[in-house]
Amino acid sequence: MYRILFLLLLCTFPTFLFAQQSHSSTQEEWIVLLQPKTNIKTLLSDFGTIVQYKKKLSKSLNIHLLSSKTTSPVFQKLQQHPSVQFVQKNEIITWRSPPNDALYDTQWALDTIKAEQAWEYTTGGLTAQGDSIVCAVIDRSFYVSHEDLKENIWRNHAEIPNNQIDDDGNGFVDDYMGWQLVYNTDRHDYGNINNHGTAILGIIGAKGNNNLGTTGINWDIKLMLLSAQTAVEITKISNVIEGYSYALEMRRAYNQSNGQRGAFVVSTNSSWGIDFAWAEEHPIWCALYDSLGSAGILSVAATTNTDNDVDRSGDMPCSCASSYLVGVSESSREDQRNAGYGLKYIDLFAPAESKSTRWSDSYGDFGGTSGAAPQVTGAIALLYAYPNANWTAMIKESPQQAALLVKSILLNSVDKKAAFEKSVSGGRLNVGKAMKELADYFSIPSETNLLAVYPSPASKTVRIKASLTESGTYPVRVYDTAGKLIARWSIEATAPSTRYWNFEVEHLAKGMYIVELETAAATFVQQFIKN
Repeated sequence: MYRILFLLLLCTFPTFLFAQQSHSSTQEEWIVLLQPKTNIKTLLSDFGTIVQYKKKLSKSLNIHLLSSKTTSPVFQKLQQHPSVQFVQKNEIITWRSPPNDALYDTQWALDTIKAEQAWEYTTGGLTAQGDSIVCAVIDRSFYVSHEDLKENIWRNHAEIPNNQIDDDGNGFVDDYMGWQLVYNTDRHDYGNINNHGTAILGIIGAKGNNNLGTTGINWDIKLMLLSAQTAVEITKISNVIEGYSYALEMRRAYNQSNGQRGAFVVSTNSSWGIDFAWAEEHPIWCALYDSLGSAGILSVAATTNTDNDVDRSGDMPCSCASSYLVGVSESSREDQRNAGYGLKYIDLFAPAESKSTRWSDSYGDFGGTSGAAPQVTGAIALLYAYPNANWTAMIKESPQQAALLVKSILLNSVDKKAAFEKSVSGGRLNVGKAMKELADYFSIPSETNLLAVYPSPASKTVRIKASLTESGTYPVRVYDTAGKLIARWSIEATAPSTRYWNFEVEHLAKGMYIVELETAAATFVQQFIKN
């Protein structure tokens, strides 16, 4: 029944929530997702003074924040109300803060992920058609006037700042650089000075080639600010839901207006979460990722900084079952695992940045999974800047397909290491390889050929790289050294291109195998070893 409800939810709207923790209070807060076209007034009239209305979290998704006294048995009554699809307690999240370990004093991570190889294609910022690429960052306070960031902060040019008017009619007054989710303003320096959010901005998009400080993965990018921490409270799930909803609405407006309104948001960064929590407890939160994905947005989430198998112990949001969510853990400079892992919920590892932007035009150390996640967020944005007309056409015409292609390429291009086997990809981010694969995908080969079958030796999967000059389905056969047919595969090309296909070989016995690709004109052969 849950799966049916969840699939239904994906077709209509997103949702987002964090794992539950116990907090004593005289008031409880509830996040409710209403049925489509249901008015919140109908629900409130049935509860009278038992439930108080606090705020609307998402207009298009029909998500609202309510409160009640802790002594009132409200949860079950809300669950059973016919206008409510899902209800969830509003909880507090924790930041995936960097550990207190000593960090390296250079940006070694950019060398590790082969950023310079990717920069040979593009240094980021714009699509081939000149659209400004945007990353949305939900975090603490931001130092927006930082010398290495200020040129890359997103501006909502449909909004006139500080005129107290909602110029673009999106429901937010003066949202010029994003939104402060607690005080409902466009000011992002509330509360105590904290370098967490500012450091993440620098990893994704500190201005490059400007003779100042550090370099982000994107030299040019637009960073949408969604701040949510004050001096007295850490971010609540309700604030996070509102932040994601803001990014979603801006991308939807961009899609619907062919770029005349909104913002071309391609990725979101979440360097926070809840340890030992499960998706089943958070249906609204988890479903939100599919809604973001339906608009063309990939969401990146940092996992726990503890050495835990999150497949067994749980983690939010990494345990959410969305194809558009990328769970990230941290790798060390020596390519060792530094944090949580899981064959199911952790997609890949990434190195944490050693130096990044900090408050007041300064720079400092930053690491942990909080630093690993924005490496992937930034890599996604850089891939969107690959200068190719066909790629830009896919982005415009099929935003979901484009997002899934980027995720697939990121996971398929990792540097596979034994330390990272306990992840979906089995490896660590390599944006240089990823950019090359994206370029291969949209290249037109001069001749059909079987280019590679690797790795060799292989234990679980082999990868076939082939150039195909015509679209179609091509048979692939696997033989042992005695000439016995062991397996039949096929690869499909929708257009002339150089592509990659993965096949399972874990069931094969140890030994050498011959892979044969058949086309109308010729047969191509390569071998690999199964260990």
